[in-house]
Order: sequence, then structure tokens, then C-alpha cells
Amino acid sequence: MGLFDKINAIFRRQRDEERTTSAELPRLSDIFEDVAQKFTTETDRARMVEACRQMYSQDPRARKMIRTLARDMIKGGFTIKCQDERAAQVAQALYKRLDLDKHLDDWVRLTARDGDSFLEVVINERLEIVDISRKPTLQMRRNSDKYDRFAEPRKAYWMGSQLHIGTEPPKDAVWFADWQMIHARWEHDEGGRYGTPMMASGISAWRKVSEGELDVAVRRKTRASMRYLHVLENASEAEIEKYKEKNKSALSASAAVADFFSNRPGSISVIQGDARLSEIDDVRHHIQTWMASGEMPMELLVYGEELNRDVLNKKLEEYQETLEQLRVWVVSELIKPLLERQWLLAGILPDGLDYDITWKAQAAVTPREILDVADAAMRLRLLGFPEDLVWNVLARYLPGIDSEMISQAVQARIGNDANDAGRLDAIIGGLMRGNQ
Repeated sequence: MGLFDKINAIFRRQRDEERTTSAELPRLSDIFEDVAQKFTTETDRARMVEACRQMYSQDPRARKMIRTLARDMIKGGFTIKCQDERAAQVAQALYKRLDLDKHLDDWVRLTARDGDSFLEVVINERLEIVDISRKPTLQMRRNSDKYDRFAEPRKAYWMGSQLHIGTEPPKDAVWFADWQMIHARWEHDEGGRYGTPMMASGISAWRKVSEGELDVAVRRKTRASMRYLHVLENASEAEIEKYKEKNKSALSASAAVADFFSNRPGSISVIQGDARLSEIDDVRHHIQTWMASGEMPMELLVYGEELNRDVLNKKLEEYQETLEQLRVWVVSELIKPLLERQWLLAGILPDGLDYDITWKAQAAVTPREILDVADAAMRLRLLGFPEDLVWNVLARYLPGIDSEMISQAVQARIGNDANDAGRLDAIIGGLMRGNQ
């Protein structure tokens, strides 16, 4: 049995255990509807992704928002805790083998930009996932039905030319089984085949922003400069031309001061440039509408100079809550599918595992904050909370420290007496100093 057949057998056993209450045969009308839906979905998706890529490549605000969001979501990394010792070892080995902390940032960033990431798992002869290969977004198609289910799990995805617009895969398409591909979808609607780019709803507003800013720039260039009116009383056309020729060097000079000479009555008047160039409220409106399509408040990125500290702090709190929700997405779309595939390859059924994925603290904390965290931990212990839960809470707020490190330090320094919490703050302080 070849490697692919062996892996297919592993995942086929997992699918055979699944049951469904829908066993009716597809009707002809459903088939035609599915074909039309596929064609519309593919063409609309391509236009939308290309527009968002253009926005990302041309506008530094869009690029910075997506890059910053991805960095903030992943910053600090995560830990995997599992009661099953063998499953925990398999998970830790996978984490180190793929260097997940480094690659998750890119996967999240590109998924937010394109709406989808198609990540092929590369498996060696020992049934270990040793690499992840990201496939071109617009060349990949999801071969599911209108309910987003795979009729043929061995032909769940195919890759072909980006220009292919037919309703059927081409003969030279490269096929992938469902277990080969991790399909991460941003803002995915249930039943839909693909995700939606983060900035997709702002495409129209962004185009108005681009046009408005260009209009403002052109207007400034053509209407902002001062003009001079030279008045030569009762002069003929020939005399005006003679005057212009005589003062040609002064008229064309870029010096701050220019001198003119005339032997007849006349004057030079200054005509100011357009005084209404600062009125760009319409452009500001389109900027706010466009950036509202992102997950990061624009004031934390740009244009925050007019807000007071209280408002900015409130927006920062809301942004932190958004990051918490998006980390749930990272776990469900990227980390969990990857872990469960590796566990299945190792002969471990994920459904029988009790495991937890915890995100580490992101920013450095002050000594005062360390004491506050230690005080909170002591109160939790006095209230009778399990120590594992207390250590998880501590690790969440202490960057670079996980719950296992705290547990080992406690056992080493204060023994097994669970009531001796008086030195907990000193222990945490020592851990922080040792981690620097």
C-alpha cells in the first residue's frame, strides 16, 4: 500500500463513522442551480480578491492595518495542554517542527487579504506533517456542493489556471483530497464555499477615496499658487509684448523676490490661490467608511490626533476584545485542523481528547502589574479554584511564561503545600527576571 492510500484509509475510517439524515438524490433543478451558483461565485470571487489585492499593494493604510492585525493576533504565541501525555508530545513535536509561531502570522495576514488560504499538508513516510505549502488562492477551487459538502472526499479541491471560467474542472487540474488541504476562510458564511476578504465591503469606498485624494492633489497643484496681475495703463499689444520680453528674466525667475521696471503708469497686483483647499470633509467621510470595513479602529493606526486619551483608551479596549474573538477563529480555522490531522495520523482520535489552546501574554508587564496578577492568583487559590486553572490565568498575563513553568517553580520553591501562597509574588518575579 502506497503512502497516499495509507493516509486515505486513515481518514476514510474517520468519515465512515459520520452519519447524515439527508439521503435524498439530487434533483435536476438542483444540479442546474448548483452549476449557476458555482459560475457566479467563481467570477465574483476573482474580481473581489483582485480588488482587495490592489488595495493592499497600493494603499499603505490597508497594508498596515492587515499586517498589524495579523501581528497582534499571533504575538506572544500559544501553548497546547492535553491530558493525554502521548497526544501532548505529538502536538509539541508538530509545533516545533513547523515553527508555527513564525508561520501563523503570514497565514492570517494572507487569509485576511484574500479571504481564503489553501494550505496543503506535507506528510513524510513516518506519517508526520513536516511542512505546509500555501497554494495560489485564485487557482484553487473547492469542489463542494451547494451545501458545501464534499461528494467525493478524494477530490475535494482542485488547482487549475486562474483564467479558467468553466463550470467543470479542466482535464489537467491537480486534485487534492480533503485531508490534504486546510482551507482557512475569513468571514465565512455557512453553506458558502469561500471566505470574504476583510476589506471587501470597503472596495467601493476605497475607490472614492483614491479618486478624491487625486482630485485634491490636482486641485492644489493647479489652484494653490499665487498669480500676479501686471497692469500697463493704455498700453497696446505691442507694448505689452515688449514689456514681457524686457522683464522675461524676472517673470520666469523662481527667486523669492522679483524686481520689475517700467517708464509708464502701471501696477502689479497679487491674486491669492484658492482659499478653500482645506475643505475635504467628503474625502474624510469616504476614508472613515472605507476603514470601517477593517477589524482595527483607524484611530489606533492613523488619524487619531484629534481624539482625547479617554476615547483612544476605549477604542483600544474594544480592539483587544476583537483580538480575543479573532484568536478563536485562528484556533478553529488553522490550529485545530492541523493538530487533529496529526493526531489521526498518529492513531489518536481527537474526539476522545481533552485539550486546551491558550494564548500567551503579548506585552511586557510592569512590576506593579506582576503584583496585581499575583494577588489575583492568591485570591483564586483561597476561593478553592484548581491550581491548573490558576496557573493558566497567571501564564496568560505574563509574557514568555507558560503554566507548566509556574507549576514547576511552585513545586520547587514552596513544596506541595497548596495553602502556602505567601511567596507566590516572589516566585513570579523570579520567573520574570529569569525570562528576560
